[in-house]
Amino acid sequence: MVPGAFVRVLFPTHEQPRHPGLLHIGYIFAHTPTAVLVAYTTSQPWPRDQPLPMGSRFFSGSEAASLNQSRPFILRMDVLARLRPTAAWFPHINAPDQGVVAIAPAKLREELDDLASHLVRRHQALIQMRGT
Repeated sequence: MVPGAFVRVLFPTHEQPRHPGLLHIGYIFAHTPTAVLVAYTTSQPWPRDQPLPMGSRFFSGSEAASLNQSRPFILRMDVLARLRPTAAWFPHINAPDQGVVAIAPAKLREELDDLASHLVRRHQALIQMRGT
């Protein structure tokens, strides 16, 4: 797993923030031997009359397809998890692909890093941190 990867992860829920949750595709921001910082994604439709949360990025159907995903989704950098790189959180970590769905191109990684940096600098109180 590398920064910029979209990966299968048992992302922790709001109700149980320190326990593996349902299988999602998450976006890896950072990875060390002992921790992985993952942002949440959702393919649930967002109400058209409400703005996306600060630090979110909508991916259209064609953008999603270019990242090997079957439908539009929202990447929420305001919902993060610091997780151990183990099968308890990443059920496909021992597979040859480690559960990686796609790697974001450099230009997209740069855009997402800028968006995350802005969120941390200006709106840090909005970030929900989950995991270990």
